[in-house]
Amino acid sequence: MPSWVPRIDTPRRALEQQTTGPLNGPSVVDLSFAALGVDGLFLEVSCSVAAWVSFYDSTAARVADAARPIEEDPPLSAGVLLDLRFSAETPLLKLAPGSSYSNGETPLQQRLWARLRTEVSGAHTASLGVLALVLNDSVGG
Repeated sequence: MPSWVPRIDTPRRALEQQTTGPLNGPSVVDLSFAALGVDGLFLEVSCSVAAWVSFYDSTAARVADAARPIEEDPPLSAGVLLDLRFSAETPLLKLAPGSSYSNGETPLQQRLWARLRTEVSGAHTASLGVLALVLNDSVGG
């Protein structure tokens, strides 16, 4: 009798969107994405407002990057996976092939962290979307 083998749904395309609650003036919001697996490729990122968005491989990398000015590149191996700047005229960015991500936590997690720094004055909400090609969902060894 053959044993049951679970279906593996990777590689697969996944779209995950996050929307903030009400914000007032330029704001900083930490987000996490749980539907993008452990490893993958960024395909598109969208943001509904003018903002600077950074993606990280761990919570420690996000904390360590908190004070970095937008004009400054992160140090090598700092865990910053992607830095993007959105304007009101450019709400969607298609990324170059090879824009990859991998979870850097120990133990591995199906999680990707982001920091959204909005540049809008006054009351607003922000939506951030990530379209990715998920290459690995497995956190087991």
